[in-house]
This record gives sequence, C-alpha cells and structure tokens, in this order.
Amino acid sequence: MSAESDDDADSSIYANDSSSNLRITQLLKTKPLIDLLKEDKENCKQKDSEKLWYHGRITRDVAEDVLKRGLVRQNSIDGLFLVRESSFSSSSFVLSLCCKGNIYHFQINEVKTSHFSIDAGPTVQGLDRLIQNYQKLAQGLPTILTQFCKCKPPPDEQRYAGVTNILHKAVLEDKAELIQEILKSKYCPSINAKSEWGTTALHEACTYGFENVADLLIRHGANVNSLDRDGQTPLHRCCTANNAGIISILIQGGNANVNARNPKSGWIPIHQAAYQGHLKCLKILLDFHSPYLPRADDDDDTTPLDLAENYEHKDCFKEIDNFECQKVVTHKYDWFHPELDRHSAQKLLEFKGLSEGLFLVRNSKKNPDWHVLTLCHDEKVFNYEIKTKNYRDRHMYYIDDGPFYKSLEHLIQYYSYHNNGLPCALSMSVNTTKELIQISSDEDYSNLIETQRKPDKISPALPPRPDILEAPVTDTTKKHIGSHLTPPPSPTAPSMSPPPPPNHPPPFRQQSVSKAEAAPIELRRIDRKLLKLGREIGQGEFGQVVKGEYKKKTAGKTTEKINVAIKLFHRTAIDNTEDFLKEARTMQQLDHSCIVNFIGIAENDNHELMLVEEYIAMGSMLDYLLDYPSHVKKDDLYLWASQIALGMKYLEEKKMVHRDLAARNILLQDKKMAKISDFGLSRAVGSNSDYYKATTGGRWPIKWYAPECVNYGHFSHASDVWSFGITLWEMFSYGEQPYENMKGIEVIKFIEEEKRLSQPKECPDVAYKQMLKCWNKEPKQRPKFFELNQHFHQEDIYNTVVCREVMNKLRK
Repeated sequence: MSAESDDDADSSIYANDSSSNLRITQLLKTKPLIDLLKEDKENCKQKDSEKLWYHGRITRDVAEDVLKRGLVRQNSIDGLFLVRESSFSSSSFVLSLCCKGNIYHFQINEVKTSHFSIDAGPTVQGLDRLIQNYQKLAQGLPTILTQFCKCKPPPDEQRYAGVTNILHKAVLEDKAELIQEILKSKYCPSINAKSEWGTTALHEACTYGFENVADLLIRHGANVNSLDRDGQTPLHRCCTANNAGIISILIQGGNANVNARNPKSGWIPIHQAAYQGHLKCLKILLDFHSPYLPRADDDDDTTPLDLAENYEHKDCFKEIDNFECQKVVTHKYDWFHPELDRHSAQKLLEFKGLSEGLFLVRNSKKNPDWHVLTLCHDEKVFNYEIKTKNYRDRHMYYIDDGPFYKSLEHLIQYYSYHNNGLPCALSMSVNTTKELIQISSDEDYSNLIETQRKPDKISPALPPRPDILEAPVTDTTKKHIGSHLTPPPSPTAPSMSPPPPPNHPPPFRQQSVSKAEAAPIELRRIDRKLLKLGREIGQGEFGQVVKGEYKKKTAGKTTEKINVAIKLFHRTAIDNTEDFLKEARTMQQLDHSCIVNFIGIAENDNHELMLVEEYIAMGSMLDYLLDYPSHVKKDDLYLWASQIALGMKYLEEKKMVHRDLAARNILLQDKKMAKISDFGLSRAVGSNSDYYKATTGGRWPIKWYAPECVNYGHFSHASDVWSFGITLWEMFSYGEQPYENMKGIEVIKFIEEEKRLSQPKECPDVAYKQMLKCWNKEPKQRPKFFELNQHFHQEDIYNTVVCREVMNKLRK
C-alpha cells in the first residue's frame, strides 16, 4: 500500500498528536488493523529513506564493487558512501567512501556501548548520528559524505533514534490485546525499533509501569538490555520511574543484567534507584543479587550508598548501610591456597583439567593485603588481582572496577552469580586436599549468570578432611566431587539447570582438547622442489633463516621466480612443532602492506618444516640503525613509526596481540617501507575480549613488556602499545639497548618505582611525549594505535611529499 501524502496527515497515525491515548483505537473504527500496519510500514520506510546506507556483512571487495557501480550511475560523485559490518568484530563497522576516483575504508570503532568514532574523530552516540555528523563536516575524512548506495537502515541496537511506529503508540496506550495482535502480524515493526525519542517499546512500558505489556514484549523477544538515547536499559527506566513491579519480570522473564552500566553515567540500575530514593526498587534488586556497593565508572568510585547520602534519601541509605549479604555457601577452605605461587597454581588447575569456571584464590606476592583469583576459561588460565580499599572505615575487597564486598567469601559468591568483567562465572574450586568442589548457589534465583550456564546444582561442600586425597567418593565424602566423577542429583529437588548443549564438554573432566587441535587452520603448502635455498641471513627462534628462491606457478604453465626468506626448523627443536605451526597459522591470516607477507610452509627430505615468507631486502631495522645511523633522518623515523602503528592497528582489528614488538622484529623493505615480522609469540584474543592470558612459560622479552604482562601474563593491544613505546625509544636512540645492562628483575623494580627510560639525545620532545603516554601504568590511559599512526603521520617534522604519498597509498 502506498504511503499517505503530507496533505492527508490528519488521518495518519503519524499525525503530531501523540498526546491522544485513543488515537489508534479511533483509527480502528475506520480501518482494519492490517491496513494500519501496512500503512505504518510504508510510513516508517519513507521516514527512514535517508538512512538506507547500511549494507550488513559484505566483504571489502563487494563494497568496492557496489561503490564503483554507484559511481557510474551517479557520474563520479565525491562523498558516495556505504556502511558495512566489520569482518573483524561484530560491534565494529566500516565506512567505505569514494573521493576523487579512489575508494577509502575507515574503521568505525565502538568506543563504548553504542558510541562510535572514526580514527581520531569525535565519539558520537549511534551510527545514525555519526553518519549525520560526517554529512556536515569531513573532520579527517577526505570529503564530507554526500550520497549513499541504497540498501537498508542501520541495526536497531546501534541507532540513537528511529521512527515512532504503531507498536510504540499501542504501548503508550497500554493496549495489551492490540499489541498481541500487532506482534502476531507479519507486518509487525521490529520489536526493538527505536522511536523518534530513542526508546524501544519495552523502554516505554517500563517507564509508564505497564506490567502486562512489558511481560508480553519480553515473551516475544524484546531486548531487555538495549540502551535508549540516555544510555538507560529498561531496568534503569524502572528504577527511574519507581515501577518496581516490572523489575522481577525483566530479570526472571528476560534475564536482564543487573550489572548493566549506563555508558554516560557509569551507573548500574541500583545506582539509579538510590539516586531517586526508590526503596522498593532497591530492595527488589538486592533480592536478585545486585551488588549493594557497586562502583560507578567515575573518578570517585561512587556507590549507591554515596548517592543516597548525597541526596538525603535516609531510608535507602539505611537499607544499604545495614545490608547483610545472604549467608555464604562457599568457604575459604574450599578454594584458598595461601602457599601457592603463580606457577604452582597454574599447574594445579592444569592437573584438574582446566574446566570452565574452575578457580582458586592465593596470596599476592605484590601486596600482602591483596589476593589473586586464578581462573580457567577456554582452557586457559587467567589471573586477577583481588585488591583491598578502606571505604567508610570498612575493609573492602574488589576486582578491577567491580563492586565492593566486606569479605572474600562474599566476593567469591558474587562472582559465582555474575561474571561481570571476568571471562566466565566461578563454578568449581580446588580445595587444599586437591578435590574439586562445586560452588553452590541460591536455589530461588533463576538468573545467576549473564553469559555462562551454571553446572548442575548440588549440596554445599563439607569441610575438607586431612585423610581425604584423590580417593573415590564414599558415603561420607560424596559432597566432594573428584575430577573423574559426575555430581549426583539433589535428593530434595530436581536441578533447575538446562541440559548441556550438544558437544559441550562435561563440567568435570581430566583431559581436554584444545581448539587448535579440534579445528586447525589449513596451511598453504609449497612443493619443496619449487624452493632453492641460499645463504644464511639470520637466526630465528627455531633455527636459521636463509634467503631463497621460489618458482611460483602463475597462469598456464609459466612460473615466476621470486626471492623469499625461509625459516629452517632445527632437528633439536622438534618438540616445538606446534609452536612453529602456530606462527604459520597466525601469519596466514594477515594481509597488510605493513606486515611481512606469509607465502607457505614446506618440508625438506627429512620431513623437517620450513616457513616461507616474502624476502625483505634491507633486513632488520635495528641492524640498519646500528650500522648506518648517519643514513637515517628524523623523517625516516617518523615514517617508520607511522607504518608500524598502522600495521599494529590492523593487528588490533584482527583481534591479534603481537607480544614481541621490538626494533629487531621490524624489517625494512627499503628506506620508505617498514614491515612488522616475527609472530612466534602472537596470539589471537577472544571475540568478546581485548586481551590474551599467557598460560605457558618460556623466555620473555621483559624489557619490552608492560607491567601487567610481567605480573599477570595479561597481554592486550594496550600492552602492545607499551612495547611500541620501547620500540620508538630504540629507534630515536639509534639502536641503543633499553635499560642498558639492567637485569629483568631490576627492570621490573625500576618500572614499579614509576621510573621510565630517559629521553634519547636526538629525540624530539613530541616523540618522547608519545613514548611516555605509551608507558602509562594504566592500560586504559595509553593511546590507541590509530592515534599513534595519526600523530606520526601528521607531526610537523614529518613533512616530505614522498613520505606523505607513501602513507596515503597504504591508507587506501
């Protein structure tokens, strides 16, 4: 059905008459619902016609093809664009843009929930507002955005606002039966669509206290954790409007996250309840295991208790101040190992099978008042500091930006309900007699974890007996669960947990299969006969590196001879075969001008592996700096720094941490092209994470590592930034050794005393300031690689035309 004209607006449900609660009811007297729904769909489509620039998950090649066809149809218009989903991250997007006959691709990064930025440009809430922003000002892009290649509107969750539709209006009228009919129709609008005020239908139901409507929307799949334009979830909205009755519907019926942060205020729902003075909302949240002293994401670590006091809500203040956590059902003797160090803790968890959520707690070697939570996730071992702080004359425990708790036991119990910043919730522990103990949970609470399924519930564990080791379970010890046993069913009630999904590993197991073994990346193989080995050009982690020649087959029967670098695998390193293959698999996934190109692997006559890469003529940047310092100008250093940062930015987009960024691992193709190499230590990080936890020992380049790498094996893009700062120092000191002759332990102490490498003699002040930023103690405060690339690309000293042309080509 065609859309109504503007002249007929009086009869449209989009008439500017939202104050009339009977508007849809009145229209139903003149038109059937199916006609109103069709009309509504056309109106929404028409109002969204200027936002049809989103193309979903298409590849770079397809995007370029769409733009090229668009240029032909629209006669080469500068600013023709489209937006697509990033292939590297589900929360990131890519802006593909035409200017002066060239096509550019810019990463749209989600800085915080539903807030986006392009490179060093402004951070804007909502993809729709971000694009509107660049339709007015270029702000770093080669041109403003003008016309777009038409496809569909952006996803509901990533929008700042949308179009008020018939479902929104029906909710505002509290018409549950009408809503039911709308939701059944094939013409029903998206249930998570945002109105012109930036709210979903569920947000409105929670704001006005329509319990039946909220329940109906949740049962039909409404997103209970979506954010409105003010950064509030539906749960925040209930607490703002004092609609306590809907809170349990959201949590029990929709699995709403009681820990969801408002990205603008840093508050979780209980902050909102305390600020408004809504005692009933506050009590219900506490009943559902909301932390009672969460810390806001601000400089003051504001808690609900602080808000209740500041705004003189005495009843809320009293409720929180006198709040006693539920009786703990986990105890120190189930998981506390004061005698273990980092290595021993890891070995113990490995011995127990690295089951998901398996953990223990040990003393911190760094601070006598702190502890360390050692946790298994994805068959890896993670370490988290449990810090202490004096809050209102009380000794409080906390992890990272998590909530305060008065005791270790309550902290552990909280993280068995919610992962809230940890990679998974706590499910099992190892006690001092090396038995596995199930962490028991509250039987009345059905929404224990946001993302992880709890194992089947069993009775609380008994205190360990010194005579029980790894023996089979008997009648007197059946509450202790060995790693080879299945937990018995509860004698009083059936388990409320769902059965494990297909192929899900059982919660108790001794052996595990790594993901790499389960689904390895198929490597490109090269026939050994096509390789000719030449002179040695260096030594690698596994053996020597030689220059070679590869007869690359091209179209038909012709061949092309190209120079290559070949890493030879020593026979004595045969135990490291998997590590060698990990480097090959890592490199095969990468394709960037600032990263050494992987060609393939081959085997010699003795079945020893060889890794084949592109040949980089000038070799190591470190060697060149030491051998030819007079040939290196400041412009060269700025160009190389910009290229290294660009390559590292690409690695970040690929969710890859390098872990060994140093001048020795930067190769020079020529004076105008630097490339990152040596991925022997690189590891991929998870899709929902930005860091990798080292689980094996070995030789580590301590002088290039950030404090969190040395202390906790925590490697991230931020720790790579620290290493980039050390690499910069090597470059601007023309190859000097960082920290001179200091030993590793001396370097660690030097850094912990807040000391940093001094400014090299020939180093400009602006470059040294970037190094200091890279060496910030707090990872979140370090610059991003796109910022570093921008700095060295745009710095005044970096002004040669040739260098700018090189970088502009790379950016394409």
